[in-house]
Amino acid sequence: MEIPLIDAGDAGSVALVDALPDVTAGLVRTALGAHPVLPALAPLADAVSRRWLERNHNPYRAEIASIAARLRGPGAYLLNCIYEWACSSSAGPNPAGEGSRMIRVLDWGMPGIGRYAVAARHAAPAGAYFAATWPGYAGILTGMAPGRFSAAINQAPRQVLTRVRVANEVGLRLRMLRRGGLPAAHLLRRVFEQARDYEAALTMLMDRAVAVAMPALVTVSGVRPEEAAVVELMGRERALHRARQQDGWIAAAANDWLSPWPGEPRLHAHVRRPGDTPASNNAERRRLICALHREAFAGASALPAPVLNAHTVLVVVASARLGTLVIEALDVTSDGVPRVVAGPRTITAGNEKARRF
Repeated sequence: MEIPLIDAGDAGSVALVDALPDVTAGLVRTALGAHPVLPALAPLADAVSRRWLERNHNPYRAEIASIAARLRGPGAYLLNCIYEWACSSSAGPNPAGEGSRMIRVLDWGMPGIGRYAVAARHAAPAGAYFAATWPGYAGILTGMAPGRFSAAINQAPRQVLTRVRVANEVGLRLRMLRRGGLPAAHLLRRVFEQARDYEAALTMLMDRAVAVAMPALVTVSGVRPEEAAVVELMGRERALHRARQQDGWIAAAANDWLSPWPGEPRLHAHVRRPGDTPASNNAERRRLICALHREAFAGASALPAPVLNAHTVLVVVASARLGTLVIEALDVTSDGVPRVVAGPRTITAGNEKARRF
């Protein structure tokens, strides 16, 4: 199965919905079916999410409204505001000796969505960029801007309001609705649209004038071997962790802070080892994804557990220096281990064969 590449121009995710209406409909059905309560709650959650975007003057609210108008049921607003992904991401020198490389493993607790993954080429004031994404999703989770930078979002540690898991998740989202802010995926999209190079991308991400709605970690890879960093975001707080020479110019993140900030790391593994804790799981995932930079990377088939886990839906390798993006889409099987269902799709800027609409 091939991952489609759509030339969205400057129309954003609306172009992906228009190009792939059946894929979009299947994605929404699958995503809402991932949790028993979502179909029943979707109409109310859609309305609440729409009002929240409007109240906060979200820069992409009109685009999301256009997506919602094209769907025959609820889900567009909810799925554009949901924050359910985890991940492991790293950036470091390309072993081939050409600039920096980003390896990104995206985990999302919505089984079955891997088969709906698409690649999109977007036009923007700072230059074209490519995203590994889903039709109807307005934010950017993983992207590559040729000659500029690559970047990916990881979910931050869980903030703890109460030890009752369901109550904690509800409480965190109610707090988000009350406080407002810009979703991290929307901030990263704005960075891809406006930042003309790696340092400009870091400057925009570090801007404390912008409050993010939920905490996040962003891994950024530039075009030079030493251009790799992790930016931590929580509200208006920021922390920048640049790659260091003693670490081989490699920077990486899983789902734990590098800074001494509050939060509970997220544990992701399809097989849990005795004594495995959220902290040890994150430390192991970060160690393993750093190690991948020390040699050529063969893709999903070369991923060790727990970097590969039951929630893994995308594996992406990006090089802004070479202008390449390689995407593999995965879905979990009956044994709890994800398998590749689409790809690998290799995109090279200037030589891509995109569907135009």
